[in-house]
Parts: sequence; structure tokens; C-alpha cells
Amino acid sequence: RLRAVRPSRSLCGAIVFFIFSIAESKLAIYIGFSILGGGGIGLSTIIPCQTLRQNWFLKRRALAIALIMSAGGLVTPLVTNVDAYILEHYDWRTGWKVIALLSVAVAVVAALFIRDTPEQLGQHRDGVSPDKRKGRDAANSTKADVADSWTARQALRTYQFWLIVVAGTAYAVPWGVVISHGPSHLEDNGFTTVMIGAVMPTAGLVSIFGRLTGMAGDWVRPQLVLRFALIIEGIGSALWYHASSTQMAFFALLLVGLGFGAAYVSIPVVFSHFFGRNAFGMTSGVRMLFTSIFNGLAPLVTGMIYDSTGSYLIPFYGLFVVCLLGALAATLAQDPGAPPDARAKTLEQPAASA
Repeated sequence: RLRAVRPSRSLCGAIVFFIFSIAESKLAIYIGFSILGGGGIGLSTIIPCQTLRQNWFLKRRALAIALIMSAGGLVTPLVTNVDAYILEHYDWRTGWKVIALLSVAVAVVAALFIRDTPEQLGQHRDGVSPDKRKGRDAANSTKADVADSWTARQALRTYQFWLIVVAGTAYAVPWGVVISHGPSHLEDNGFTTVMIGAVMPTAGLVSIFGRLTGMAGDWVRPQLVLRFALIIEGIGSALWYHASSTQMAFFALLLVGLGFGAAYVSIPVVFSHFFGRNAFGMTSGVRMLFTSIFNGLAPLVTGMIYDSTGSYLIPFYGLFVVCLLGALAATLAQDPGAPPDARAKTLEQPAASA
């Protein structure tokens, strides 16, 4: 239940961040920030937010997810400015105490106002009863009912799930590599510190616009949006290697950010279309586990290749190939329809009536 999970995880994060603010050893910092803090944030932010949006919306599901996923990018500049103010007038420990207090506030708001589904309030998705939907809305409602019959166990056994895992990994890896190794690559290409500082911060802003384009999944198949997003991100990754001028760097980063943002939104929309509300949390969690593993290893492998070859040619063109493989996976991932047990019952009905 998200209403219980979100507040409890936010409170856990608050405790962890407070402990981190008074840490006196490297071990305490690593455990508090990396393990406990990361786990608390992961369990109380991305998956719960995505799950709530797809629980409440049907007709404009992609738009709802796009808006909530864009919020993080909009808040980032505010957090940066607040951090700078705190560091100037206080210290870093005070900053983490402030974050702990904010986590407590989030927990209180979640406990008071969040409801897992509209049905808990006697309402319906989009505020419209299923028997009053007409035309395309009625067809989408029927399809959503079929998708909601999937369990997480059934979904994890489908090839569609694993194809989207591939696509989800393919969009995340290039972003992580470009953000972590981008400044070093630009420095090799003759960029000054000031120039690098002007180029790299645009990545987050561009990704916001990319996330908003993910709303196209309300009008076309979200797999199609995902496919084109990955192709765009792959082209940007390859062009990033050739970023020898400010104009080329901005253009390459524009493609990477737009592709990443659109894919970031399209992935949960695809899962929701395929496997519905009941399986969404578990399938998304498993998918993000694999994504996190590869996303964490990719910058390390990139650094190793650079150290051995003295060039980013292989890594950045490799990212292009990774994105193409992800786009192929998105193309091959077709709607699974009803779960196996529902299809079996449908086949048995004619025989039973005979």
C-alpha cells in the first residue's frame, strides 16, 4: 500500500539524513548516504510516484507521469541555490538537517493526503465511471481492465517484460556515462572550465523538455515513442564524441537529453499499458534493479576503456549501439493482451457451453 509505504520510507530517509549530518567517519558516511539514504529515496520517490499516477489516470496517463517526472528537474535549480546559501552562511551538516526536516514534511503530507487509488474515495480513474465511457475511452477502459488482471509473477515470465528491461537499461546507461565523463571528454577536446560549466548544466533542463514529450504516449503507442527516443539518444551519444565546438556540444547534449527524458517517461507508460495497476510496482522495481546495476557499471567500464585506449571513441559509439538495441527491443515488445489464465478460460468457454 503506497499510503503506508511512502510516509514510512520518507521517515526512514529523514532519520538516515539526520544521522548522516552528525557522522564522524567515512564508514558512517558511506553507509548512511549511499546505502540507507539511497534505499530510502528509491522506495519513497520514483516508483511510488509513477505508481500513483498510473493508478489514478487512464486517458491522460502519459501526461500525468510526464508532469510528475518533470518536477524533479524543475526543483533541481532551487535545491542548488538553497544549498549554496546554506553552505555560505552555515555548514554542510545544517544542510542535511534541513533535508531531514523536509523528508519529515513529505511523510506527513503523504500520510494525510495520498490515496492509492480513486476507488478508495468512491471515485474512478479520470473521474468517469467505466459504464459512462464512450468510443475510444470505452475501448481504453476495457483494455485497462484486461491489463489489470496481470499479476507481477505472470508479468515477469513474459518476453515483453524482459524486452522493456533491455530498453530501460539502454536509455539510462548513455545518460549516466555522458553526465559522468562528459566534462573530462570536453576538456580533452580543448574546452575551458568556463565553457564546460556553460554546457553541462543544460543537460537537466533539456531532459525536462524530453520528459514532457513523453506525453505523446497518450496519442500513439508508447513503444513507438520509446523507440524514437532511444534512437535520438543514441545519435546524440555518438555525436558527443565529436563535440569539438560549443555548438556541437550543445546539439549533442540536446539529443541525449531529449531522448533520455522521453524514454524516462515512456518506460512506465509501457509497463502500465502492458501489465496494469496490480503488477506495476513489482515489475517497475525489478526493472529498476537491473537498470541501476548496469547504470552503475557503465561509467566504470567507460573509464577503464579510456585508460587503456586514451580515447572515448569506443564508449560513445558503443552507447549508440546500446540505444539501437534498446530501440529494437521496444519495437519487438508487443502488447501481451490478457494473462495466460484469462486466455485459457476464454478458450474453455465454448467447449463448456457445448
